[in-house]
Amino acid sequence: MNSSHVFALPPYPVRKAMQDGIAATRLPLTEIPSETLRRMYAYWLSKCRGEQLPGRGDIDPLDFPWALGLICLLDIERYPLTFRYRLDGTTIAERYGADLTGRTTDDVKPDFHAALLRRHFAEVAESGKPTVYRISLRYGGQARTYMRLALPLSCDGRTVDMILTVSDRLTADEEDDLGADQLFR
Repeated sequence: MNSSHVFALPPYPVRKAMQDGIAATRLPLTEIPSETLRRMYAYWLSKCRGEQLPGRGDIDPLDFPWALGLICLLDIERYPLTFRYRLDGTTIAERYGADLTGRTTDDVKPDFHAALLRRHFAEVAESGKPTVYRISLRYGGQARTYMRLALPLSCDGRTVDMILTVSDRLTADEEDDLGADQLFR
């Protein structure tokens, strides 16, 4: 056997390339790990009128200056069910690389992230209950982990017509900011 055709394997395991994808875990509202999200949930609860949901008019952005850049406000359009960004917080838009104000969740890239958003927001729209998710996203060689609290709002106290979200990232700043403007393009 000619030794020039023998190749030694590296002494370490070969690492596979990171695969694109998303994973989400729903958390109990009693176990929200983010102080920002806990404060926003407490604020929303304070605006509920018994069993009735608060409306957009009950929410005053001056009450939560500590969260303003992390807030998104989505209008719910029915038949077909669509979620349109009325407001995309500046911090969220900077991290995403685009301002989604006026656009729908269908415009979110990658498509698997858009599908997750539609599913989560439909859950809030149909149930009238808040949700909190821990979301890990891998796309274009970058990884992000964040928490998102979604709070239903209603003009009549029953039918959800808007969703207010607040997001808080969990990925370390040093890791998260590498190529942040290219994450979703």
